[in-house]
Amino acid sequence: MKRITFVFLLVTFLLAIIPLQSKSVPKAMLMSAVLPGTGEIYAGNLSRGVFFITTDLLIMFNANRYSNEIKWLQNSYKQFALSKAGVPQNRDSQYYNLIQRWYSSDEYNAAVELYYRNQGMYDANDPNLYNDSIEYYRIEGDYTWQWQSVSDWTHYKYIRRDKQTMVMSQKLAIGAAIANRVISVLDAAFITKAQNKRIKTSFNIEPDFEANGAMFNCTMEF
Repeated sequence: MKRITFVFLLVTFLLAIIPLQSKSVPKAMLMSAVLPGTGEIYAGNLSRGVFFITTDLLIMFNANRYSNEIKWLQNSYKQFALSKAGVPQNRDSQYYNLIQRWYSSDEYNAAVELYYRNQGMYDANDPNLYNDSIEYYRIEGDYTWQWQSVSDWTHYKYIRRDKQTMVMSQKLAIGAAIANRVISVLDAAFITKAQNKRIKTSFNIEPDFEANGAMFNCTMEF
């Protein structure tokens, strides 16, 4: 009966002090790397853990919102270019940059001819360079465009500018998410080490031959 009572008390005591036992620093750091704040909670600091988790959720929410805004603006300027400049929607990003810089394909072609005429005739002294380059860079056929008005062209630029702003905001959000994880990992390591230093537990079991049992001693320092 005494032994059963002793074992029961021992198990109950050990279960009670489990939360106070030393925590693994690498585990806390890994947890915070996966989800900022969980390492702090594991180390026993709930308030700081909730702070990092909340911060990460807000950053991820904004990053996702920026991503949706980028897709919407991209579809918006492509549709606008189709209706106002006759540009099909299957063009690449370099082509959309061209129609942002030039009012029409005729103006673009004139600028290309002027540039390579000067380069071929004066800089390289090679007339064939002029002809070959014009043939390569000239835009014709289905690739030509013409904005209906300067206001339409300007509005297209505004949409593209807004899209670039969203791209920059998304990059900043991703950078903030990485920084939040790095800070949380370091913070979790610091908290875990500090918590382990505060908790020092020692056990000692001495046999008691007179009582036909054992004496259990436990010392904890905080």
